[in-house]
Amino acid sequence: MNLSRLLFVLAGALGLAACTTSPTPSAAPANTGATGGATIQISDPWARAMKMEGGTMSGMEQPTMAPASGGGYGGMEPTKAPEQGMEHGGHGGMDMEMGGANSAAYMVIRNTGSEPDKLIAASTDVAKTVELHTVIEEGGMMRMRQVEGGIDVPANGEVVLKPGGFHVMLIGLTRDLNAGDKVELTLTFEKAGQIPVTAEVRQP
Repeated sequence: MNLSRLLFVLAGALGLAACTTSPTPSAAPANTGATGGATIQISDPWARAMKMEGGTMSGMEQPTMAPASGGGYGGMEPTKAPEQGMEHGGHGGMDMEMGGANSAAYMVIRNTGSEPDKLIAASTDVAKTVELHTVIEEGGMMRMRQVEGGIDVPANGEVVLKPGGFHVMLIGLTRDLNAGDKVELTLTFEKAGQIPVTAEVRQP
C-alpha cells in the first residue's frame, strides 16, 4: 500500500470515530421547585376609596356595632349591604385606636402550580396595620373576623378576595385613598414568597 492510500484510510477511520462519539448532554431545565411548586398569579387588584376627615370614614354610612361572642373582633350589623361599608369598621373601635379610617384591598389569586399555597401576610405603606380578614354570618349579623393561619390557594385553582368575603384589611390609613390612586402592596405566600402588587383605588 502506497503512502497516499494509507493516509486516506487513516483519515476515514478518524472520521468514523468522530461520528460515533457520544454528544455532549444538553443543559438541565430550570428548577421549578422540589415539590412541583406553586406559581401564583394576581389579577384585578383594587382597593376601596377612602377619605380621612378627623379620623372618620368620610362619606360612608356607619355600621351599627354589636359585641362579638367569643374571641376575635367585634361584629356589626351594617346599615348598608356588606360590600358597601362593612369591612371598614368592624374592629370594635379600631378606627379611633389606629387614628384613621380603614379600607380594604381585593383581587383574584390564581395558583397554576401543582402544589397548594397559602397567603399568610400582606403589607403596605398606606396603612399602619394590614391583616387578612373574612366576613361570616353569625347570629343573624354579618361579622368580620381575622383569618387565622392564612388564606388557602388550592393547586390549579384560585381564591377570590372580594367585598363580603376574604379581603386584605388596611387598618389606620396614613393618607387618603382617592379613586384613581395606586396602592403598593406586598403579599407573602407560604411557598411562593413575597409578590409585589399594584392595586388601583376605586369607588365601589
